[in-house]
Amino acid sequence: MSVGTNNFYRRALPSTCVDFASEEGKRLFLESLLEGNANIYFKLASQFRTQDEPAYCGLSTLVMVLNALEVDPGRVWKAPWRFYHESMLDCCVPLENVKKLVKIF
Repeated sequence: MSVGTNNFYRRALPSTCVDFASEEGKRLFLESLLEGNANIYFKLASQFRTQDEPAYCGLSTLVMVLNALEVDPGRVWKAPWRFYHESMLDCCVPLENVKKLVKIF
């Protein structure tokens, strides 16, 4: 299998970013936690998900936030689970149309 050059595998972070798992990233997280500024992290981390489609970054973010805030979707996703999933967010634009909106930087 050939791997092309246009991919995101192990891409280096820009110099303006701090790796979350680095010593500096851990220090910044601990500092924020001790100051009371990172309390929402645990609710968000418990709802973390990887987007199902490249163009679903916004939908996945919305799903994480709605689930972290415990907003009731008003319906069952897949019995017996009652929480948001990307497939439920088709109220404004059909999901097939959203899939076509992917932009690779």
